[in-house]
Amino acid sequence: MKIQAITNPIKRVMFKNTEAVEKTPVTAVEKIGNGLNQPQKDEFVKEEKPFELPKDVTFKKAVLATKEKPYCQFDQNKVDLFVNAKEKAIPALTKMLNEAQTEEDKTEGLFIANQMIAAGTKGMDKMYYGTFSKFNEDRSPNVQSMLSGVYRRILVPDAFGPLVKMLVTNILVPQKDAPFDPNESIGGAILEHIKAPEIHPL
Repeated sequence: MKIQAITNPIKRVMFKNTEAVEKTPVTAVEKIGNGLNQPQKDEFVKEEKPFELPKDVTFKKAVLATKEKPYCQFDQNKVDLFVNAKEKAIPALTKMLNEAQTEEDKTEGLFIANQMIAAGTKGMDKMYYGTFSKFNEDRSPNVQSMLSGVYRRILVPDAFGPLVKMLVTNILVPQKDAPFDPNESIGGAILEHIKAPEIHPL
């Protein structure tokens, strides 16, 4: 038996189908889940709404301190809304303070900040730059007292210098007809900065 080698290469033959290929309809992905009771987006992803004061409630305006009543009065319901919202209320408080024009609005905003910090709201120290620091030159005893309380709690090192300047200015140029002495609050805030081990301003 003789074995002959095949020397001719096998030629590839292509067949062209002249018949039209019938396409199978593809079901859209979004339609596959129809009838399978799949949860909608809002069923498992809850987007929290930003904090804002109710528009259908009228709050009492802040009443500043007088010599007869050396303390300020604020709407406690309004204050509680901010305090209870904690970190979610920081943007609203920032907006409130940045837009404050009157002494009443500034004092109220700083009082709310004091209460939020006292309640353990985190991140309030970041409001020093661009918000709290805007009131460093304010000569109002009410504003100075509330601002000192804020600085006493957040203990931002950069607040030490403005507090000292505030105190010295008040000594050199005493405020006329002040309902109380804001230097007590300012001095207390300075002392807390000096005592703070992480600051060491002196």
